[in-house]
Amino acid sequence: MKIFFYILLIILASIFQMSFLSHFDFLKNINLVLIIIIFTTATNYPLSLIGAITGGFLLDIYSSFQFSSSIISLILTAIIIKNIFNNYFSKHHFFTYPVIGFIGVLSYNFIIAILINFFYWIRINEFNFVLNKVYFISLIWQIILNIICIILLDLLTVLIHTKLKKFFLFKN
Repeated sequence: MKIFFYILLIILASIFQMSFLSHFDFLKNINLVLIIIIFTTATNYPLSLIGAITGGFLLDIYSSFQFSSSIISLILTAIIIKNIFNNYFSKHHFFTYPVIGFIGVLSYNFIIAILINFFYWIRINEFNFVLNKVYFISLIWQIILNIICIILLDLLTVLIHTKLKKFFLFKN
């Protein structure tokens, strides 16, 4: 049942991202699917891989990039985040998710750029990825906005966890 609700969350986030956020210049840099995958990779890695496949598939349908580029980049980003989280972070602190989010957004964009150029070089795609001023400004905004969303999501989960803890823990 948990997998069903997680897949439903990924589907709703990708539809909301593609149908609503992409029409606003300022909000189009928020990647909700990536945020959800970054947030769940630290706690439930197999579930985050399912979300990466589902969300990547839906993002690939709406994307102008080569099909499977979002799936591959989300899966590799989840693997990178899990390895960094296991090797360098011992437990959850306030700065854990922003650092993981920063690394996740950078690795996702780096993998997308590599895949797009690879597909261009082997003549599968006619779209070449150019690193210019617009790309770097968009990347900076994407990092800032996604880290803000990750911090807000982390604070929301901590708040809900502490509020629910009072109701479900019994005193002896």
